[in-house]
Amino acid sequence: MSQPLVIVGAPRSGTTFLCHVLNAHEDVGITNEARIFADLKQRLDPGAARDDLIGRDFQPQWLEFQRHHAGRWIEQFYREVLGIRTRIWGDKHPPYADPTILSGRNNAVPHPPQSGSCLGLINEVLPATKFIHIHRHPARVALSLARKGWIDSFEAGLGIWQQYITEIDRFFSQLPADRQLTIAHHDLLAEPDGSSHAIARFLDLSDAGPIARFLHAQRRAPTPFSEPMSVLGSARSPVSSREKRLAARQLGALAAQFGYAEPARVAA
Repeated sequence: MSQPLVIVGAPRSGTTFLCHVLNAHEDVGITNEARIFADLKQRLDPGAARDDLIGRDFQPQWLEFQRHHAGRWIEQFYREVLGIRTRIWGDKHPPYADPTILSGRNNAVPHPPQSGSCLGLINEVLPATKFIHIHRHPARVALSLARKGWIDSFEAGLGIWQQYITEIDRFFSQLPADRQLTIAHHDLLAEPDGSSHAIARFLDLSDAGPIARFLHAQRRAPTPFSEPMSVLGSARSPVSSREKRLAARQLGALAAQFGYAEPARVAA
């Protein structure tokens, strides 16, 4: 039985690592940012239609036809063109959860224009899709974004985490429980056996062994899948208690919901 799967999370949260973790299993084939659904959203956005390419009278019917057949076309692309034969197949791309994916983000603008994320579209064209959300401490995400040069301030990085996580949380609240799994980046290596069994149960994999072995190997000798890399909060990406407190205060209940409440102060 074919099982579509999409990995989502804020940028720099471990989505690339999770993609490699899952692909360690012979029954899983996930592409790393093929960005199929971002392209599909652009094609199906009514505002993207051009009268010089297709007549205005035919635009609604053509869009509806594409939307109706998109799921079948995408799986055919994976099977026939990419040669993916595994039962579980899909893509990983953090911006699938970005509500400004078609309109772009401007860090200088507090409320960027909303184009809507790809999550609802994915759910519509492939209604059996399962989603895994991997999350990471917002302070770590913000610092990692800064090291990549993608933001100009720590606060901007926290805002990006909030933007993505809010959208994912909203979408997951409407998704059946058996089609969603939320895991912490830290737990993959801190608890490799428990994490691998949780993933295997969610994906109906009979053997969690390949995933567990991959995680244990990465715990011993981590591979830099996406630079700059940190493993279990290594010294390469130190996060101070002050930065964690700033993140918890700025993000409030949302941070606490994912286990990132303000750390307790140590008495002098």
